[in-house]
Amino acid sequence: MKTLRLSAILLLLGTLTLGMAEVSVDDQISAIVNAAPEERVALVNDFKETLSTMSEEDRAIAIAQMRENMAGTGEQTQTRTQTRQRSQLHQMQQSEGMQQAQQMNQKQSGSQAMQQGKLGTGSGVPNSFMGNK
Repeated sequence: MKTLRLSAILLLLGTLTLGMAEVSVDDQISAIVNAAPEERVALVNDFKETLSTMSEEDRAIAIAQMRENMAGTGEQTQTRTQTRQRSQLHQMQQSEGMQQAQQMNQKQSGSQAMQQGKLGTGSGVPNSFMGNK
């Protein structure tokens, strides 16, 4: 009878421990997924410590769960990076367009100034340079 009772208690404690470990693993994985890159390293190290105390079967499940969650994060990170790159490219194209427009305005202004100079003196050279006063 004592053996049966002791076995039941150990089984209950084992079940509770596994249940708590799964919640802890879920919490750790979600914390890793949502963490900033600087914090992620420490959280992954904590997760590794938790894995080392688990049975081989539970460890395999936890690792598979971690991979599944991190695969989604990798896609999100890649999408964010691509969006950022597109934005930077768009800004560069806008800057380039503005520079070209500015250069065209400068050329037009210079051309207009030269034409006005030609109309005023007939030769485009100011009177003071021609010797005329």
